[in-house]
Amino acid sequence: MKKFILFLVLSLSLNGIAEAASVDPEVFKARRQALMEKLDGRVAVLYGAPHRGGGVVEELFIQESSFYYLTGVSEPGAALILAPDEKQYKEILYLQPRDPDVENWNGRREGLGYALEEKTGFPEVRRIGRLGSDLTRVMQRTRKAAFLGPIVSATSDRPPALVLLQDGQSRVPGSSLENMADLIPEMRRVKDAYEIERIQKAVDITGKGLVAAMQSVRPGLQEFQLQSIVDHTYEMEGAQFLGFSTILAWGPNSTVLHYTKNDQTIQDSGLVLIDTGAAWEHYSADVTRTMPVTGKFSDREKELYELVLRASNAAIKKVRVGADNHNDVHMTAKTILDEAGYGEYFIHGTGHFLGLDVHDAGNYELPLKAGVVVTVEPGIYIPEEGIGIRIEDVVLVTKDGPVVLSRHIPRTVEEIEAVMAK
Repeated sequence: MKKFILFLVLSLSLNGIAEAASVDPEVFKARRQALMEKLDGRVAVLYGAPHRGGGVVEELFIQESSFYYLTGVSEPGAALILAPDEKQYKEILYLQPRDPDVENWNGRREGLGYALEEKTGFPEVRRIGRLGSDLTRVMQRTRKAAFLGPIVSATSDRPPALVLLQDGQSRVPGSSLENMADLIPEMRRVKDAYEIERIQKAVDITGKGLVAAMQSVRPGLQEFQLQSIVDHTYEMEGAQFLGFSTILAWGPNSTVLHYTKNDQTIQDSGLVLIDTGAAWEHYSADVTRTMPVTGKFSDREKELYELVLRASNAAIKKVRVGADNHNDVHMTAKTILDEAGYGEYFIHGTGHFLGLDVHDAGNYELPLKAGVVVTVEPGIYIPEEGIGIRIEDVVLVTKDGPVVLSRHIPRTVEEIEAVMAK
């Protein structure tokens, strides 16, 4: 624990106060423009995440990912109209009405006007009460609309955007509504430089949390106590929230893929598996490292760990432009584990897209393109031995081959043991 306290002191002295989030409206404006070009004159509506209050103290609000991707706006209950063929306003942002009494409790909000338009990058910002009538007027002129998703199951409620568009269609006879729900996921699948910078920052912060855990783990700690060291490191590094709840599993618990209790006592031997990811300006990391409680892998643990590492390294080499995420990347890792006799203990896929969501948007059937960010995470889980080992890295596809964004986070036996010895 002393090592962890020293780590925090050094981090604070080197990094100072947490960096403030920097949202560039022009980045989001360019994305909306690119989307409108694909709409080919169709009008579209998107909703952000609703307000989810109910407690005495407001919870941290996290915007719906596709809405944030297009707007950069983190306000509950917002909506957006895109109307490419409109002469005056091709894009309008809609916000909830102000309530001075509520704002006395939950924080002040800006009034409509030029300052808010400059801040958001929208030429027109209105209250959401005008959304329905505005849509009807635009549909009367365009006679065609597009539904941008999400597609939901038959047992789920219809998405608000679909309800509104179908209502507008009923009010404008002869208007058409086309399903274009694949547009935004495909845009989000390929990351631009702005996004890659933020994913790298999230990964860097995640690495600091994992190193802190490696230097703090000891017998007698509760799993959640070690988790708190990881999560607190993220906060001190300026990450306002997690990409997902940290999985921290000792010994037998490490054989449960999405172990969430984190409430067992760490014993004096065995492995600790940590699957975790800080979020930086909404972009998530997702990294897994497995470490020995004693600071030294046993012979059996080392044998299995280096097998998983070999599968990981081979799979990462396949993360290239034109590759198939299943047939090339996953099957490379699986073949190595199969040939070693441990295929039955590899019980999940080798990776997923990463970005605004930890399992990000995109079509896995399409070949990889430059700018796609994926995780590579082979693992072995042997319940009868109480051993679970997963090594997960974040990999960027480039025209020159894979770039491992998490390469600086200790991942070999030697690197992990060296960090734990400090």
